[in-house]
Amino acid sequence: MKLSELARRTEVSPASIKYYLRLGVLTPGQKRNATTATYTEAHVHRLALITWLRRELDLPLAVITELTSAIDDETVSNLELMGLCQRTASHPGVPDTVGTEAADPPVSDTRSSSEQPPRGDADDGDAAVRSALAALDWPDVSPTARTAVAAALADLAAAGYTVDADTVLLHARALEEIARTNTLPISDDLTRDEIALAVIRGITLHNRLLVSMSGLVHAAMSAQARRQGG
Repeated sequence: MKLSELARRTEVSPASIKYYLRLGVLTPGQKRNATTATYTEAHVHRLALITWLRRELDLPLAVITELTSAIDDETVSNLELMGLCQRTASHPGVPDTVGTEAADPPVSDTRSSSEQPPRGDADDGDAAVRSALAALDWPDVSPTARTAVAAALADLAAAGYTVDADTVLLHARALEEIARTNTLPISDDLTRDEIALAVIRGITLHNRLLVSMSGLVHAAMSAQARRQGG
């Protein structure tokens, strides 16, 4: 297809497509002559990924470039690519501030070290996660996710909550079927751009659902307990 058709199908302006070509996040089309190139479904998939990352996550182009470089690198396995996508979705980085107002400066904490609230031991949290994974016989393939869970456990412990491997097991078992259902469609039959979009979009949107559902369920359980107690 010509550039005009690619722009129509993806709803990306020709100027933006040319910009992405210059940056290298979109691979060049096949040259037909000195002024014309043709494009394929691969370009449609890449533009769908770029558009979603820009629109939904407001990712800076530097982060998108890193991701597309990994997609184009055949030495990066699909599983490794999915790990990178998970990190991108979980820690999307600083939004691109070019052409926007400056962000508010960070708020510094002026309390002395003795006044700072204690933090839990991340090593204890990591050990709890590893223990739970072993008990479930699940592969430990995402250091990023494991570290994030360990940090969350450490924060809970510092706040006075009792957390251990059983805490991880409880949450893992509750989420197992949801995660299995969500990941089942992401097969190696998809293109690598489709895999990347499916992982990042899925994590972003399902995390929003999980957070909102948590609020809904906690509210319902609190009300139910009070009705039963009253």
